[in-house]
Amino acid sequence: MQHCLHRGMPVKGQSVTPDMVVKYFPDGPEGKLGLARFKEECCLSGLPLNGQQVTTEAVFRNYQAIRATLELARFKSECCLRELSLHGRRITPEAVVRGCQAAMATLELAHFKEQWCLRGLLLNGQQIAPDAVVKDYQTANATLDLARFKQKCCLKGLALNGQPVTPDEVVQSYPDSPEGRLGIARFITECCLQNLPLNGWEVTTDMVARNYQAANATLELAHFKQHCCLMRLPLNGQQVIPDAVVKAFPDSREGQLGKARFKAECCLKRLVLNGQFVNPDEVLRGFQAVNATLEQGRFKAECCLKGLTLNGQQVSPDAVVRDYQAARAKLELARFTAECCLRGLTLNGQPVAPDSVVKNYQAARAILELARFKQQCCLKGLALNGQPVTPDEVVRDFPDSPEGKLGIARFKQYCYLRGIALNGQQVTSNEVVRGYLAVKATLELARFKEQCCLKGLLLNGQQVTPKEVVKGFQAARATLELARFKAECCLRGLPLGGQQVSTKAVVSAYQAASAVLELARFKEECCLRGLTLNGKLITTDEVVRGFPESPEGKLRLVRFKEECCLRGLTLNGQQVSSDAVVKGYEATGAVLELARFKAHCCLKGMLLNGQPVTPDAVVKVCECGGWLLQKAIFYAQLALNARELDITCPDDQEVLAAFNEVPGNHSARQTRYLMLRLQQSQRDHETGEARSLLQEAWQILNSVSVKGAEELRLECVLTFMAMYYGLPINHQKVSAEQVLQSIKTLRSSVQTLRLHFFFMAHCCITKQPVDGQVIHEEQVLECLHSFSKGSKMSHALGCWFEQSGPEANVMDEILLLRENTIALDSDWQL
Repeated sequence: MQHCLHRGMPVKGQSVTPDMVVKYFPDGPEGKLGLARFKEECCLSGLPLNGQQVTTEAVFRNYQAIRATLELARFKSECCLRELSLHGRRITPEAVVRGCQAAMATLELAHFKEQWCLRGLLLNGQQIAPDAVVKDYQTANATLDLARFKQKCCLKGLALNGQPVTPDEVVQSYPDSPEGRLGIARFITECCLQNLPLNGWEVTTDMVARNYQAANATLELAHFKQHCCLMRLPLNGQQVIPDAVVKAFPDSREGQLGKARFKAECCLKRLVLNGQFVNPDEVLRGFQAVNATLEQGRFKAECCLKGLTLNGQQVSPDAVVRDYQAARAKLELARFTAECCLRGLTLNGQPVAPDSVVKNYQAARAILELARFKQQCCLKGLALNGQPVTPDEVVRDFPDSPEGKLGIARFKQYCYLRGIALNGQQVTSNEVVRGYLAVKATLELARFKEQCCLKGLLLNGQQVTPKEVVKGFQAARATLELARFKAECCLRGLPLGGQQVSTKAVVSAYQAASAVLELARFKEECCLRGLTLNGKLITTDEVVRGFPESPEGKLRLVRFKEECCLRGLTLNGQQVSSDAVVKGYEATGAVLELARFKAHCCLKGMLLNGQPVTPDAVVKVCECGGWLLQKAIFYAQLALNARELDITCPDDQEVLAAFNEVPGNHSARQTRYLMLRLQQSQRDHETGEARSLLQEAWQILNSVSVKGAEELRLECVLTFMAMYYGLPINHQKVSAEQVLQSIKTLRSSVQTLRLHFFFMAHCCITKQPVDGQVIHEEQVLECLHSFSKGSKMSHALGCWFEQSGPEANVMDEILLLRENTIALDSDWQL
């Protein structure tokens, strides 16, 4: 009966409930122990008994009543690791150790210490050294568990006896048993995927396959073939096709479940199986055949969020919720309702309130995920209990675990990059660095330094050099991230080691990382920007040949064809038609990208199937997909291009109302829209309208309860616009001195340096004095010295200033506004 509950198998046509399982335990010692263990399972899984949650105290009493000291020790360990309270208090690790020692549970003690060691938590005020865990496993004579622990030390970079654990040492630690041979095969898989050598040799996919075959691990071999197929890794010198993966799964329940899961992957990634795309209905039937109720719910959730149909109909959020409730999947239910909340999808005809999501996470006892959701609420401006979520509250909610500490470090990075205060003070870059160092997050630290370098943010009062970023990625052995950074340096003109990064160097870096897709995307950038490779321009046909035959590669290829279509570039000597782009997106199942392209066609007056694309058609697609933000941005673009389109377009209030319908705070987007409208009004000499637009934008920004770096920057730009056009703010004239003071309050960044340059240039060109002093050309050019030496932006700004005259429109440059362009990029960001 318990087995049927776990598998979701009905008995006599009825779903098995925990209350039914309880009745089947016999009234003997073994039955009582089994019942106590089942109640523990219900407690930890959140399954109700007699309509109520099973408390930790009830489990504790049951084990005490039958004197099950070993099970009690294990349960206390679980409570401690999950941060569950017992008798109103958290169980300390010291109490767990005492309980294991009292029960003489040497293996359980070793398991607990391993978890505590890997999480970096304290026991008796000190961290548990990996060597101590090894001794405990040796005391318990647990050879297999010891080998698995050494494997974790090897993969996580933890030292034993002061030395790193080598892959060869891990392999030697596994016992010569079926379990040991399977453990070796699984570890060799990790070595293959993480490029770790064994015996001085690279681990190939063929070696992995042979080890699984030697261990007679048919299911694991099938999973590995699935991995090779999805990651485009060759096996026996050939690409693994989906048909071969399906055939590899054994005819067991686990094999059938694995096959159904793989078909779901094929369906969602648009991979061809038996010469056809996998139908969502076929995937659902596969899960139903093995009574996989949880997987059915997960797949329906994917279909719902991606806009895929089941039985010819859209999957509603309500249907997904019913499936998760039937599977008693509290965590999945919480995650899905969080998605609905953040995307503005409705449940039972009502928007999902953040408060209900919080209750779902609490019911699932998902402390870490609850903290992450509150972080989203804080960053997006969603209220909880009618109050905005403060950054301080977010930090307090993260658990005291390695994952929680990493979560805090990442959140502090968000706060720093967005200029959000924490504990009443701005988060410094040094504070972010210390957070990452504390949890040994070398890759995250390197990525943060990359952000500081590219955005011109200071670390220890100094600009982060590209060379320093490279060292960080090298330390993290992040070859792909290093290649991507070199590509950024190349495209932005940032020197590395005193020299410009050549396109050839970037290509070599991507090839070293075996990053076929990223290499193709870089060649695409070079093609569209007119950059040369090996002294030659990259042709559109060459770009197309570089994209891999993967789902991501096929989607990126269609995006490139879209670029060619919009820019009038040829492929194979012919123009790319808009209809061809549509067919490409339909073939890859890219619903959102298709909606974006239709928006492009509508705004540019391009035909589809010989007919113009109407705004209503684009709006309908956005509403069906639940893309409220994209709908609002499309409204804004319609309004900004109303004159060129010669159609009825939304007015300013309708655009602002559309943004208000989107969950969260979108005041920055609303302000950017109004600034562009203000620019249009000034061109049309409609001073009255410009004045009201400026005032409305100012009021929107001032209504934001917590202003971040972007809101402060926009406030500064608005002040500059008011001075530039001679418009008042709150009935007061704005002086050049006020603008300069506003710029000085912004933190140092590339955007701030750029804004300061244009302010000085404007004052120089118009002979506008600042603090009674005339601004000279030398002072303007001196601003460029603050940029990274040799950067393309610094050079471009210098060239613009040299060529500018009295008619130069500084405000167009600040707003990045150009004639006859529509700013609708791949993310639909305004």
